[in-house]
Amino acid sequence: MTVKRIYKAGFSLIELMVAMGILSVLMLMLTLVLDQVQKSWTYSESRISQFREARVAFDLMTKNLSQASLNTYWDLKDNDPPDGLVDGYFRTSELHFEVMKTAKLSSIGSQDPVGHAVFFQAPLGFSTKYPNLNNLFNGRGYFVSFGGDRQFRPSFIRSPEKFRYRLMEFRPPAEANQVFEDGAEERSKQEEQQFTEWWRQGMSVGEGSFEDHLNPLAENIVTLIISPRDSILESGEDRDDTTSKIAPNYVYDSNTPNNEAIEQQVPPLVRVTMIAIDEASAVRLEEGSTPPEKIHALIQEPPNDTKRYDEDILTIVNSLNENNINHKVFSSMVLLRSAKWSDSSGNL
Repeated sequence: MTVKRIYKAGFSLIELMVAMGILSVLMLMLTLVLDQVQKSWTYSESRISQFREARVAFDLMTKNLSQASLNTYWDLKDNDPPDGLVDGYFRTSELHFEVMKTAKLSSIGSQDPVGHAVFFQAPLGFSTKYPNLNNLFNGRGYFVSFGGDRQFRPSFIRSPEKFRYRLMEFRPPAEANQVFEDGAEERSKQEEQQFTEWWRQGMSVGEGSFEDHLNPLAENIVTLIISPRDSILESGEDRDDTTSKIAPNYVYDSNTPNNEAIEQQVPPLVRVTMIAIDEASAVRLEEGSTPPEKIHALIQEPPNDTKRYDEDILTIVNSLNENNINHKVFSSMVLLRSAKWSDSSGNL
């Protein structure tokens, strides 16, 4: 009887090595792809989280700014009081709207301000004594300054003081709205009340000074640019034209006398631009209590001509890119709802 042996064919050692080599290459490629995807996701997530605080602060600032109001009204003008006759009308208000260079703030000790600042009155309803009153008028102000965080952090934190650029908010409660008391002690009853620097430190703001009512909204905001703009009709057909007729050098003061174009009026539009950098770049550029030279050199002198708005922003952005500083530009055109733009002659 013959016994047949059956042999099953298998893989040779060479075939196994080739298959393992191919599998290793595929696994390596898959690992590289997954690593790249993870890095991209981590970078995007960190970028979003880094600028989330800046986005929230920017939205809050523009929302409050859109409510700026002067409560303007027309009063009787009597150029010759003895005759008892009305000679006309003039526009007036007890409130104030001002856009300035932050160099004006350096005299009141607000650390190291940069860029532009805006101060205004709005029905924001913030009060510590009367929390149920929702339409109270409050003073508000926004600007960027460089300084430490010692006065803003809890006393139990013992870490070294952190110096950063910050978006600051001037936020006194309604009962400390100094615009209603500005100059009350100095002027006589016959003198017209002037509402000029109701936010300044030289006169106390309620129960505290200017510095006592400051709150940081976001860190690593390196500059703030405020540009009061004309109405859409007066801007002309060129929508890319950044020139502002009412504030060609960015400065705007509703108390400017003998200027019918802006006196006692809020601007129809305000273009707000804010530039933020990420924390990693801020740590890399940190130089103790001294503002980082690479950034400070760009923003120490704020833009001065609205015609060159785009060029000035591009200069800052290009310099940040050249120094590998991760950044984001926030910009919005804010419509001031209370604006009723007209000159004193009644022309719209």
